[in-house]
Amino acid sequence: MDAKILHDLDLNYCHANGALFGTSRLGEVVENQDVYITCCGVPSAEFNTAFLKTPIRDLDACIRRAARYFGEQKLPYRITVRDGLIADCADGLRAAGYREVARMPGMCLRPIRDASKPHPQLCARLVETPEDLAHFQATAFAGFGLPPQAGPQFLTEEFWALPNVSLYLGTVEGRPACTSAVVTTDAVAGIYWVATLEARRGRGLGEAITWEAVKAGIAAGCELASLQASALGRPVYERMGFETPLHYVHFETDSAQ
Repeated sequence: MDAKILHDLDLNYCHANGALFGTSRLGEVVENQDVYITCCGVPSAEFNTAFLKTPIRDLDACIRRAARYFGEQKLPYRITVRDGLIADCADGLRAAGYREVARMPGMCLRPIRDASKPHPQLCARLVETPEDLAHFQATAFAGFGLPPQAGPQFLTEEFWALPNVSLYLGTVEGRPACTSAVVTTDAVAGIYWVATLEARRGRGLGEAITWEAVKAGIAAGCELASLQASALGRPVYERMGFETPLHYVHFETDSAQ
């Protein structure tokens, strides 16, 4: 894939995480020319990330920067790099005591398009009221297996109010069932927070609510849609036409736990 597109996908991924944690009650975002750090503020390595920017000019300096920041916070963390850059940094990360722990598919729908079909049960709407936001917070967190009561700490009013963020809530028989969000940056519509309550899974709700976010990206003039897929979601997105041009590779070190 074209280097400019890969850069744009990285930018959306970093910006979306920065928007989330930078507006959260507990998190923080720190950036310099080589590394983009997002901190959730709680001891969960999955959500505390030092993302290596392109090009990687001084890997040792990036590693020291991440270790110093999260060491001061006393939080576990991950160093994340796009798979196309692994050849430039894997040996250095391993030499510094890091090991690969996960690969997350970075998926892309290009050109962006709407192939949605009406869902017979789902009523999807843009989050427009504080009540809608409260339902979105609880449903999204529960759908990801996270404590629903923590939703307002991260999916805040400030995140909701950002001009390039739109949140969608899906209901079935008047009750919240699923969520999705879109964060737009230039030509990219980044799809996030696609979640379905466990009791409602297997009915096509995840796909239908994802299309709502895709359509918002089309309306915003985006040229492609992107997302980072879980193992559960990847087959759904493949059916929708998403391809996987890259993976984001996560590294951790025992000393960071």
